[in-house]
Amino acid sequence: MQLDAKKFFLAFFFFLATLIVLGYLYFDREQKQINQTINNSLERSVEAASLIVGDRYHEKVLASPPSEIEDADTIKTLTALAHAEGVEYIYTLVLDPQGKLRFTSSSARNSELSTGKNLTRFFDVYTPNTEMERALKTNKIVWDMKERADQWGKFRSVFVPHTTPSGKRYIVGADIEVGSIQKLSNAAAFKSIAMSLVMFIGALPFLLMYRNRLRQTADLLREEVEYATDELREVNEILETKVEEKTKELISQSFKDVLTGLPNRHRLQYDMDRTPYSALIILNMHNFREINDFFGIKIGDDLLRQMGHWLETLGLNPYRLSGDEFALLIETKQTDQELETLCMHLIHRLIDHPFNVAEESVSLNVTIGIDAGPNLSLAHADIALHQAKENSRHFAFYNSHNMVEEQYQANIALTSTIHKALNAGRIICYYQPIISMQTGRIEKYETLVRMIDEKANIIPPLDFLKTAQRTRLYPQITKTVIAQACETFKNRSEEFSINLSIRDILDSATVRFIEETIVSTDTAHHIVFEILESEGIENFDAVLSFTQRMKHLGAKIAVDDFGTGYSSLENILKLNVDYIKIDGSLIRNIAHDPKHAIVVESIADFASKLGAQTVAEYVESEEILKHIKTIGITHAQGYYTGKPAPMAY
Repeated sequence: MQLDAKKFFLAFFFFLATLIVLGYLYFDREQKQINQTINNSLERSVEAASLIVGDRYHEKVLASPPSEIEDADTIKTLTALAHAEGVEYIYTLVLDPQGKLRFTSSSARNSELSTGKNLTRFFDVYTPNTEMERALKTNKIVWDMKERADQWGKFRSVFVPHTTPSGKRYIVGADIEVGSIQKLSNAAAFKSIAMSLVMFIGALPFLLMYRNRLRQTADLLREEVEYATDELREVNEILETKVEEKTKELISQSFKDVLTGLPNRHRLQYDMDRTPYSALIILNMHNFREINDFFGIKIGDDLLRQMGHWLETLGLNPYRLSGDEFALLIETKQTDQELETLCMHLIHRLIDHPFNVAEESVSLNVTIGIDAGPNLSLAHADIALHQAKENSRHFAFYNSHNMVEEQYQANIALTSTIHKALNAGRIICYYQPIISMQTGRIEKYETLVRMIDEKANIIPPLDFLKTAQRTRLYPQITKTVIAQACETFKNRSEEFSINLSIRDILDSATVRFIEETIVSTDTAHHIVFEILESEGIENFDAVLSFTQRMKHLGAKIAVDDFGTGYSSLENILKLNVDYIKIDGSLIRNIAHDPKHAIVVESIADFASKLGAQTVAEYVESEEILKHIKTIGITHAQGYYTGKPAPMAY
């Protein structure tokens, strides 16, 4: 009996040891499976992303930055891919000439998409990362298993380097959050412990009742463990298959334009990477924005579908790029003359083809950009399209000798300079005095923006505002100017004016910021908003709504550069302006050109009857000052009366 007890306890301890070893082996297998699954997800993510934002995408965006709509479209596509693969982020980066890492695309979390906080956009700067830089410099895949932390969280990552045909280097990266990995590891450990505990509890009665059957029980338990492990392996294989199927489905969806059903920009790039075509043609519809504004977005969308279908009926296999642009790939080799004939034939057939809009027929026209070079590029065709538009031609071929790409690179560099200046507080305000012709004293100031570059040079607005207006940086500049000027004048008595473009007036967030700032600084009653005559008339309803809101708060309105546009006097009356600023081109020659003097005198008389004051711009001499005083101008502004200068808060 004592011998049987000893055998039982030996068998019992052997069983426990076996149970622990089996539990550890199960946990180790699960852990390896988790790591393998994670690595597979990261690899699939960067492989799929390279099809969407690969070589062609980078050739395009590094030559001509994407619009906000195009950038948002890329963010949404990569976000959907990240969700399907179960990774946190998918992105691409480049090193700029200064050696800084910059995003060229990125997915986003749902919270980032809804709030805009921490949302990564094109050419945003990323903090230095040695592993990313190593991938770019060595041209080798780098696995970052150190679980690094940054402002977005703590991640395990992979960085895959790529080089475009023209030699541009970039990396495609993907991240999985460490918290997600830890949860999977904890779940595996819990499963291992739970399985061992269940096996122990389940086996204990049999151990007590059948001591002499320990071996058979151990064999049975081992079979159960192996069966459970096989089942888990099958489940993992099924899940991997489902994920792969979902990834293929997502890639297929990302290759299709939702509105028209045509293949999209990503599919175009994919096809050009794999098939040698002889020419790429981009077609841009004329005045599509005006059609959208006049008939509504629903009819505009229907027109795009009709346009895509019409191109398909011609057997051209079109792609829809974005907005009002379509693309065609020409497979057979053609001369420039043959391509020119094809484009003109297409334009004539399009003009003759009626499109249905609100039970009416309209004709459409397009401008065409063509790249027929040895290495087809969307960027090159886009450059040709812009050249055709600038020269008012039906079409244009890309010509590498026109130095347009160098201009695009300069635009990117200037955009980077503006971005840095905003972040460093180097967008500042200068203020030019406006004197009263009656008293000769300074009664007002005009706010003028300046940028200080990294070498402390002062950059005038003509050298950077036009570039800023084509990017999302422009609203930030406007808000910076508004905030600085209101802070400067909140404890002063003079009026101060700020120039607003139609972009500012049409931007609801900017208008909201203006209202909140002039109320919080109590400057509403001595701020003047200057609106360009031409912009005000072209967008009259929006301008009228804005001026009414501002005047309700106590602000005043000025029409800037008056006398050179084609204003409707009826619209000027409706705006109920407080000031009319007479364009400097009329003022400069007023003392020597009788015609200019007559025009200025007429404007002064019109303003007086309207109850508005007048400001003569570009008063650069005493002679001009005396002359404008004799014809009834109420205020003068120019280098003779005072140069722009900074002013302390």
